[in-house]
Amino acid sequence: MKKRIISAVALLLALIMTVALAACSDGGKPEATTTVAATDPVSPDETQSGDTEFDPDAHVPAQDLDRYVFKVLTPYRDWATVNLTQDSITGDTIQDTICERQHRVEERLKCRIEETNMTSDITTRLLSISAASGDDAYDLALVQTYNALNMYMQGYVADQAKIASIDLNNPWWEQSFNSKVNLKDKRYITFGNASLIYYSSFYIFCFNKQMITNYGLDNPYDLVESGDWTWENAYKMMQAVGTDVGQDGVCNPGTDDILGLTGHINHSRNLIFSSGFTICQEDANGNLTFDALSGNYIDAFTKFTEYFITSPYVAIAGANDGRYSGYTGASGLKNYISVFVEGKSLFLTTGTHEVISIRESTTEYGITVVPKYSKDQDYITPVYSATEGFVIPTACGDTERAGAFLEALGAYSYNNLVDKHIMIVLHYRVAHDPTAIDMINLAYRSGAIDVAMANNFGSCVDLLLNLNKEGMTTVSTLFGAAKAKMKNDLAKAMSVGD
Repeated sequence: MKKRIISAVALLLALIMTVALAACSDGGKPEATTTVAATDPVSPDETQSGDTEFDPDAHVPAQDLDRYVFKVLTPYRDWATVNLTQDSITGDTIQDTICERQHRVEERLKCRIEETNMTSDITTRLLSISAASGDDAYDLALVQTYNALNMYMQGYVADQAKIASIDLNNPWWEQSFNSKVNLKDKRYITFGNASLIYYSSFYIFCFNKQMITNYGLDNPYDLVESGDWTWENAYKMMQAVGTDVGQDGVCNPGTDDILGLTGHINHSRNLIFSSGFTICQEDANGNLTFDALSGNYIDAFTKFTEYFITSPYVAIAGANDGRYSGYTGASGLKNYISVFVEGKSLFLTTGTHEVISIRESTTEYGITVVPKYSKDQDYITPVYSATEGFVIPTACGDTERAGAFLEALGAYSYNNLVDKHIMIVLHYRVAHDPTAIDMINLAYRSGAIDVAMANNFGSCVDLLLNLNKEGMTTVSTLFGAAKAKMKNDLAKAMSVGD
């Protein structure tokens, strides 16, 4: 299995560039950097080999928008970098890169960027100004996919595939993911290098290296390499380690018990997609059909729940509430992370954003991709179904202008912002472990999503969240009752824009 590792040289250059930004003027903004324009536009494909330095100015036409103020609306998230602007150098590599990008976009387009970061519901705010225009409307917003679809169906957000100033084939767009999360050829929401929240939303497994040695278990890295990193083998390892000191039938966090796996329900409900089976299936024409009652999906969901949710060797915050005494959204997060950090669990399932929470751990750990359902499938890295992507509100008055702005954000982020995020936030703690770095790179190359969950057809997100709690009904019964609504939601969504 071939893997691409970001070189230490690239990291060094990135850090040098960040330090160079410290020379500021104009109220703390970085001074403009000088870039020698290429005689011919540089092909973005050439830059990936490292032979040619990518020049975003060659891909972003210089414009004079007469200091137009682009209004951007972003959600508050305490688990990911969401902001698209930063007015001054802070010494933080990521924020300084965002600061430099803001300055370059503003200079290139002769514009200004004004960001509103909201703790309340963004969709409600966007809908409340749906009839507004000009200075009262937003040019760009980050929202969740199902909200983007609902607004698109009401005519409140644009289809970016129809905006001439956007080229969704450019390498700063997550083209494969965009084609899966949207319906058919529509692009009511897009994901790409301009925002880091998407890159914080991939799921991974962490493992305790000392336990692997102490219990004589197969190294998960070797299992990934051989293609044997499966649900079955991961579960057998959990069984070998699980220790019920209290003899009450389950392994409990916060005691001397040893868990096989700990995690959070918000992650666990998405991990079923590592099986490759989805709630809906796509036909040859790109149309989706409800498929949750197929034998494959039901079998995979049932096995996943048995192994990784309700097993006596597992404690999932939000699902097995009794094993996390006093669980709340905040304390649960701290609880399940600390159980792994303290060496009381063999595995931890979490998102890439949580690497920063465990990287100072004294427990020596490794990182792998999520195990797969069967040996004969490829590894699939589920992406959080509610991660936010870009929408362009039609109320902005000029979707072509907004599209040019979004393209500029992507171009000035390419080979820059995401690379630094991966190197500094993710690779920093595991730099001594090249295989862990390879696993992170593999995860980013294999990201995918269940389109039904992303668009919340038939309210399936809430259905699965509740189903993953102990004592609930079966998935076949639940989806059988929701079948009519699921099909109705699908038919309504698929017909919009045709």
